[in-house]
Amino acid sequence: MKEPLESALSSEKNSLPLLWADEIWLMGVWKNSPKSQSIARSMPELQPGFQATKQPLLPEDVYGSPYSIFSYTPDPLVSENDNLTNVYKLIQKWNKKLILDFVPNHMAIDSPVVDSNPDLFLKADESAKPKNSFRHPNGNVYLHGRDPYFDGWTDTIQWDFSNPDVEKKHIQILKGIAKQCDGVRCDMAMLLLPEVFEKTHGKTSVYDWERVINTIREDFPHFKFYAEVYWGMENRLLGLGFDATYDKSFYDALKENHFSFVSQSIRENSNKSKIRFLENHDEERAKLQFGENSESYFSLLAASECILLFHEGQEQGLTRKIPVQMIFTDEELSNPHSEEFYKRALLTITKRNADSMFFLPHYNEFHDVSIFMRAIQTGNHTELILWNETNSEVSGRIPFQEGIQFQTVLTDLVSGIEYPQTESAEGIYFKLRPNQVQWFIF
Repeated sequence: MKEPLESALSSEKNSLPLLWADEIWLMGVWKNSPKSQSIARSMPELQPGFQATKQPLLPEDVYGSPYSIFSYTPDPLVSENDNLTNVYKLIQKWNKKLILDFVPNHMAIDSPVVDSNPDLFLKADESAKPKNSFRHPNGNVYLHGRDPYFDGWTDTIQWDFSNPDVEKKHIQILKGIAKQCDGVRCDMAMLLLPEVFEKTHGKTSVYDWERVINTIREDFPHFKFYAEVYWGMENRLLGLGFDATYDKSFYDALKENHFSFVSQSIRENSNKSKIRFLENHDEERAKLQFGENSESYFSLLAASECILLFHEGQEQGLTRKIPVQMIFTDEELSNPHSEEFYKRALLTITKRNADSMFFLPHYNEFHDVSIFMRAIQTGNHTELILWNETNSEVSGRIPFQEGIQFQTVLTDLVSGIEYPQTESAEGIYFKLRPNQVQWFIF
């Protein structure tokens, strides 16, 4: 059913994730590609994912990829206007910022931009695999967008970054987007770097992210650029002017039980240039991937001074990954335990502000085994997060100190369990199982 984005957002205004968030990233607002729809509906490899989320599956359930953009105008399902100004004003009224997608590597194969600018896209040569190229109605054979490790996305056409006019076109597009939001999430931003483009397509990119970002900020000085980036290229893009980049290494370390890497990453000083997550549209749902540890691992994210990316439905403990091409799916029942946890967690994080202090409290453990511990103090409100990253049980005491004083009962935000306390001059006693996380409020 079609519903204007303004009313859909308003109905979610008082949901905990929206109340907690500083910024709202809306995926899939740009005009969808008819060709992407038909390709998605016919691709055999996509059907199992569709079938797993909708029974019976109907053609209209599949709408095409939001990353095969026809044009940077609102999709008719989102708005009947030719821009998102009303949505932007609504989110500004809530004292939040709006982030939208910019997909710099490619457009939809049927985008009208190809008709008006046929030389801005990468033409195929004889060496191109048939699956990585297609013949456009204008007679040219073009390459699909892709990264160097996989075949192309068959509903896309690759921009030619060896042509300096592509950068000018991107600046034009970005200036239009910047009038409607506070920043962009740049999809697969590293694909434009010269060495990556040459590795992928054998041509030299003349595209300069730094020049693009600086040009946009001449007119929109506070406009934010966030990069989806992998392969260890995060610092490279930060050096070119991006405000923050994905930190998938943190997610991968949790998934692979590389706990020393996780704890060291959290112990680093302010990481507001790193975007960390427990799930997103590309990964499995956190509850499926991490099971009973999903709430504990979110607590570790909460202990990290980062930009925390929260995915729609994460607070419900959903386990079913939704393919990005789908707009109608079967309803999944929420997990009551997860809902209660996220209610506690998000309400706690919401109390933090720019003056919140992250620090390591003093503690004494009994087994010469260090544990991860972090306190976050906001005024007279202190959070204490403990994690046993070892394979054996640990215990110890935390002496009373500034922000950590005796409480008759301590409630663990992770489990919801209450722990009655006996006053002791030695402080607070703790005991943690292997990989157990606890989160207390003082």
